Amino acid sequence: MKKTLCMLLAVLMAFGAMALAEGDDLQAQLDAANARIAELEAEVEKYKPYYDRQIVAEYGDGGIIWRDDAMVQYEAAADTYAQYGLRIDDYAEDIKQDILTMLVRDAILDDKAVELGVAELDETTKAELEKQAAETFETYVESYKEYFASEGASDEDAREQTIAQLANYGVTQEALTEQMVANYVDEQLYNAVTADITVSDEEIRASYDQMVETAQTDFADDYTYNSARNSGEPIAWNPEGYRAVKHVLIKFDDDQAQQYSELKRTLDSLDAELEALDAPAEETADAEPAEAQRSREEIEADKGKVVAEIEALYSQLLPEAQKVIAEFEGGADFDSLIEQYGQDPGMQSEPTSVNGYAVAAGSTTWDPAFTEGAMSIAEPGQISGAVYGRNGIHIIYYMSDIPAGPVPFEDLADDAAAIALQTKTDDTYSAQIDAWVEEAAPVYHVDRF
Repeated sequence: MKKTLCMLLAVLMAFGAMALAEGDDLQAQLDAANARIAELEAEVEKYKPYYDRQIVAEYGDGGIIWRDDAMVQYEAAADTYAQYGLRIDDYAEDIKQDILTMLVRDAILDDKAVELGVAELDETTKAELEKQAAETFETYVESYKEYFASEGASDEDAREQTIAQLANYGVTQEALTEQMVANYVDEQLYNAVTADITVSDEEIRASYDQMVETAQTDFADDYTYNSARNSGEPIAWNPEGYRAVKHVLIKFDDDQAQQYSELKRTLDSLDAELEALDAPAEETADAEPAEAQRSREEIEADKGKVVAEIEALYSQLLPEAQKVIAEFEGGADFDSLIEQYGQDPGMQSEPTSVNGYAVAAGSTTWDPAFTEGAMSIAEPGQISGAVYGRNGIHIIYYMSDIPAGPVPFEDLADDAAAIALQTKTDDTYSAQIDAWVEEAAPVYHVDRF
């Protein structure tokens, strides 16, 4: 604000000097100029409150966040809240403060990128980012044509309609380019701040110890443990009782899968009827009147028919399953059988194609039939019989037991070092941002927006 006033007064003084040079009565000219300056200063004071109300945050040496820029973010947040049936007004003060904090932080980082010389991109980098943005935009256009284009539109019209609709959501090739450039500059600033960071042996060992401690807590849950293994995360600790297995899945086709689902629902309904027959009288005394219960014999007869139909479905897959078993017993390598017959994608891509699945007696991740079949195999190197599961028939191979407890440090030293370095790098950059913001001493005017 002070800079703006000074510039204005300097301009006024320049005009005053020009007027003085043209007249003979210098004092009169000076008095007129001073009077005009006073008038303009009064005008400045008059409009200064309005000007100030447009500034919602200040930082550093003259840094300003304008109300209009903050409102764009606030309105976007309001739209997001509305999509979830929430009123942003209920959280307005906190959200406004968060928005101002974010805008100040981003502005400071932009300034630092310029100061450290990483904001300017060479022509090759610009061209590459523009190319990536163009390719990404074309992917969006092709992906959303069926949603945004009118029925029967030509390819050209469909493209134009889709581009117009994407623009309504703020998705344009120019916006994508701008975002990619911003991300690239952010990455360069991060690299400039953290380029010289290293980790010591002690820090690597501490990282390993933390990995083990975290795994002991997280991997008490079967689903979390299997998700980590199957996604290729480094495993620092294994719970008790697990074995690694692979399998050949002879899968239901789509029609068979639909039939199985319908039959299984019917079977569950019949089981519920049988349970109702066994329920104590007091549990049904307050229930609303219903149709007369069928006899146990009737229910069991219907259940037998459904079970027979399910068995018939499996019988369609059984010859191929038996062929797999026979080839294994004849000396075939199980991995080759997976490649030839298997229909589970998890057995065709790493890490599970190499490490197998982890199964324990109490596993909840898998189809119960699969878990039971896997745990029924007596020794590593052996296979199950034909296991009837909800997706088809499994032939399961018992690879090995998974040693319980911490995985040796030597096996995880590289992973521990990478995690330690990433953690230290992130912490260092975060601390530097905090220091820059503190140095800029931002002042927030939440009440102005």
